[in-house]
Amino acid sequence: MKIYGLDISLDHGGAVVLNNGIIANYCYLTTTKKMAEIDPSHSILLSKRGKDEAKETFRLRRMNEYLHGLMNFERKSRKGFGPIKHPYYSIEGYSYASQSTSICQIAELTGYLKHMIFEGGGHIRIHDPLTVKLFATNKGNSRKKKVVEQALLEFNIPKDLIKKSRVKKKNSEPYEEYDGPATDIADAYFLAKMLYVELKLRSGEVTLDKLPENERRIFLRVTKAYPVNLLSRPFICKEGE
Repeated sequence: MKIYGLDISLDHGGAVVLNNGIIANYCYLTTTKKMAEIDPSHSILLSKRGKDEAKETFRLRRMNEYLHGLMNFERKSRKGFGPIKHPYYSIEGYSYASQSTSICQIAELTGYLKHMIFEGGGHIRIHDPLTVKLFATNKGNSRKKKVVEQALLEFNIPKDLIKKSRVKKKNSEPYEEYDGPATDIADAYFLAKMLYVELKLRSGEVTLDKLPENERRIFLRVTKAYPVNLLSRPFICKEGE
């Protein structure tokens, strides 16, 4: 059972592969050469916009570069595990509450990635950012630092991939927050792990009453966007796959 967790953004991202629940491989995408050199066997360095390159041309070129980087990563990750008929993919959905002007570009990139997976016979599960944090830390509004710290307990992410900063919000004390490739890898890891737990539940190898409360809530909760709980929702895949 091979599962890919994918955390996608425009100029950075992370991917983690679980094979029967064990971390088989991971990668991160970055535009920062210094970060790419920290873990070169697992990094994909994205190029920056050329001096005279038109903005729209750059956006499409970068999208192509991003997708081919992930395709090469997936191809390498398949080696040594034999043929896999229907791999599973867990992808973080859009953060609709964010004020970013790049949401349409992210949608284009993610949409094409979903199309590639769909055509390749994969099974797709989409999770919103709140669900990822809830699963990882038991709090849907957790900071990135908490998610990374939890991942470090389970996954040997190179600590040099963590960028630390001090955040000061109005009427609050400054606090330390994490950024950088480690946050993308951590999100990708928990996306893959959520899908692994879901498949164990579906097969009957695990039952809901044996899960920690925060994990159980993931599979039972309903929202306006998803009025049916996760275990009652089909995967996104070709009919008959």
